[in-house]
Amino acid sequence: MYIVIKNKNIIDKITKPIYKAFYFTLKGGEELKIIDFIKDIFGGKDEVRLIEKISEESTKLAIEEFAINVAINLIAGCISKCEFKTYLDNKEVKEDEYYMWNIEPNKNQNSSEFIQEFIYKLLYRNEVLIVEVNDQLIIADSFYQNEYALIENVFENVTRKDFTFNSKFKMSEVLYFKNSNKDIRALVSNLNNGYRDLLDSAIGKYKRSGGRKGIAELDTIAKGDEEQKRRVDELFEKKFKKYFESENAVLSIPKGVKYTEQNGEGSKKSTSDMVDVQNLIKEIFDRVGQGFKIPPALMRGDIADVDKVTNNFLTFGIDPIVDLINEEINRKRYGKAILKGSRLEIDTTCIKHIDIFSVAEKIDKLISTGMYSIDGLLEKVGEVPLGTEWSEKHWITKNYSDINQIDLKGGEDNEQKNMGI
Repeated sequence: MYIVIKNKNIIDKITKPIYKAFYFTLKGGEELKIIDFIKDIFGGKDEVRLIEKISEESTKLAIEEFAINVAINLIAGCISKCEFKTYLDNKEVKEDEYYMWNIEPNKNQNSSEFIQEFIYKLLYRNEVLIVEVNDQLIIADSFYQNEYALIENVFENVTRKDFTFNSKFKMSEVLYFKNSNKDIRALVSNLNNGYRDLLDSAIGKYKRSGGRKGIAELDTIAKGDEEQKRRVDELFEKKFKKYFESENAVLSIPKGVKYTEQNGEGSKKSTSDMVDVQNLIKEIFDRVGQGFKIPPALMRGDIADVDKVTNNFLTFGIDPIVDLINEEINRKRYGKAILKGSRLEIDTTCIKHIDIFSVAEKIDKLISTGMYSIDGLLEKVGEVPLGTEWSEKHWITKNYSDINQIDLKGGEDNEQKNMGI
């Protein structure tokens, strides 16, 4: 039998406490929240086992969660460095729209904070909603979307922090971004399930290889000697545990018990076991990187062939997300004015660090061919434009001429004719 609940307020009341309690537990914070929540509903005395189970699962998820956060933060950090350029009739302008995206989207966030939160929610939750209220862009923490086939979808219960908007928003009134049809985190998690078991096995093997081992010999306890039995139980249940967990300790052993420490090869940590653990963690990072189209070398921080790796990342990891953002902003905020050259473009050339001395020859070539003005290139390399008349002009060397002016028989003969020779 199934119980169907259609009232969203009831659903929120049920699910939000569960989500919040479990969320804090996974983050390694307030473990008691979920315990108190379960006890309030079911009661019982198994809270200790529940904490142990959750802690075990949290450990398994920690590496995967860390890898996902590394990937998302890498992408978010890159896009937050981009300049959101605005154009009016194909001419670059810096007015209110530019200020909103590049300086201050709302009163509580600067552009970097806003873009990083925006990208993080887009990739982590697979969707994000932005509403404009009082000339401010607000990222929703939660919302409910009513989907329709032939008319606009409607968003309601849009919440930011502790504030919930009373009004409903039509699709045309908001910026709604959906990364893909499938939750990338769920796909990565399913892929990593097998690695979790292998990782548990490798970690267990490593712990066992470094564990302290010994042999305890007990004399026969006389029947009815409850005091001696109590001492032996206390030795195994409390004293040995404390002894093994301490860095330096002395163990008092009751009469009738002989303990011999085993200091053979089994008590030494194996380097190969540690390598197995490291390789599995590296494998998880590689798989997460593939899920977010980040080259494995970039996920691990390797510096070999960093230019090629970075270009690959920009092409396959950053550009598709930037295109998604561009398209949604332009269709909602510019509409058909795009056809006349009014638009917003995200400049991804700001992501890569440019050493002007290593690209000096290329800079000279870009200026001499008339492709960029001096001020244009200064902006590209992160320098302040001069703002003068001559620095804003486009220059070209005399080596470049109209193809129709070139004598097919040779440039030298043509030059002599022009000079009257």
